[in-house]
Amino acid sequence: SNVRVRFAPSPTGCLHLGGLRTAFFNYLFAKKMKGKFILRIEDTDQKRIKPGSVENLNEMLKWTGLIPDESPSKGGSYGPYVQSERLRIYKEKIEDLLKSNAAYRCFCSETRLNIMKKDALQRNESRGYDNKCRHLKESEIQTLLNEGIPYTIRFKIPEEPVSHNDIIFGTHTHSVSENEGDFVILKSDGFPTYHFACVVDDHLMYVSHVLRGTEWLISTPKHIMLYNAFGWTPPKYAHLPLLTNSDRTKLSKRQEAIGIDYFKNKGYFPETLLNFLAIAGGGFGKQEGCIAYDLETLCSKFNLDQVNKNSCIVDFRKLDLLNNNYITRKLSNDEGFVELVRDFRRILKTKFGQRYEEERNKLTDSYLKKVLLCYKDRMTTLLEMTEKDMEYLWISPKYENVMQLLSNLRIPDSVIRSLKDVQYQLSLISSSDYNEEKLSSKLKEISSELKIKYSILMRTIRVVTTGQKDGPGVSEVLTMLGKEGCLEKLSAFIKEIELRESKIFLE
Repeated sequence: SNVRVRFAPSPTGCLHLGGLRTAFFNYLFAKKMKGKFILRIEDTDQKRIKPGSVENLNEMLKWTGLIPDESPSKGGSYGPYVQSERLRIYKEKIEDLLKSNAAYRCFCSETRLNIMKKDALQRNESRGYDNKCRHLKESEIQTLLNEGIPYTIRFKIPEEPVSHNDIIFGTHTHSVSENEGDFVILKSDGFPTYHFACVVDDHLMYVSHVLRGTEWLISTPKHIMLYNAFGWTPPKYAHLPLLTNSDRTKLSKRQEAIGIDYFKNKGYFPETLLNFLAIAGGGFGKQEGCIAYDLETLCSKFNLDQVNKNSCIVDFRKLDLLNNNYITRKLSNDEGFVELVRDFRRILKTKFGQRYEEERNKLTDSYLKKVLLCYKDRMTTLLEMTEKDMEYLWISPKYENVMQLLSNLRIPDSVIRSLKDVQYQLSLISSSDYNEEKLSSKLKEISSELKIKYSILMRTIRVVTTGQKDGPGVSEVLTMLGKEGCLEKLSAFIKEIELRESKIFLE
């Protein structure tokens, strides 16, 4: 296929939801049309560049599986793929426009331009530059050049309105000359502006379709003018609707909760995030529930002509549902379960480090499955299963912390010493009877036999088995740990007490 599309972000921060949606739709269109997906870095605005942006971009594209066919790291036949490495190309094309009289040098100072902006604001006018330098004579230009006066290059805007047929928004007509003055295409620092560089790059990289956010729809006539000035054929344009908050305000890059690394760090799966964007923007036909499809299926379903025109409200509750359903479906089949356990073990190792390694042999796959199945309807992400009140499921509490907590709660020594009897009584219950109902009844019976107030005994068992004074009911805790895990935690605590008491006695 001759279809070639590009994702061309500026390295001004981390990849966010709007940027990922643009990359995602470009990727899907390219793959469906058996074309090429290009990554290009547009870094011509050097003042706004933030260190680490490109690294974050590459990491997030890899995480979501949107791997470019051509990019700065992979290379390709039409590089370089970083605009700051293409300055020579831009200068050659600038010379072409100067020679054809489609552009000119502008020597206006920043002071004059700022005064013009203030005057325009006071008169409530949108028009910017007054095209003064368009009318300079050759002799005047030469004099200014000889004096070393800094200059920019401006494009001469034709008077005629420009129309184009957008794949999503249909026919769009705009008269640039009626609304603004000649615009800058090369800055005084030698770097091109976005409008100029993207046109040159798209042409030289044989980009056939430009899919980008609807905020660029108003700029498209400028780009078509530049194509016409060069005598080039413009690509086809498709402007994607805005992603908005529930109150219809635009999603902002400054919102922490729209950065892609935020979702990754919170434990969302890349598949669910991509499906979330698919649901929000249209283009995939009728959606059947909150099912997360793989990339191949999404490619087959994608239809650019069906993308919504209206702004798309981002409802994060749907993302939670998608992620929960994704986990549930993985748990329902052997292959999915193996993948889920692998991911979860990685989370446990990252969260608990050496403490996880010490417990690893006890955390069998069957145990992990039991716990995850039990909580599947109550969790949104796997990461939630490692929060404070769930830590007891994966690691043993530290003895010192347990003793400090028992002391803070003023648990009598006699109750602590009774844990040996509690352990023995719990060991008499068969593994099949280790459920909340049977355990709840047995714990009340033990409390009565030992003549210990039920609430105090429950608090003691919870602290020893979980390292926390609050949390799930004790019968739920013991059920989740299972007979072996429950007795092991009680035994380890009892042995530690006896060991320390024997050392004191020997001393």
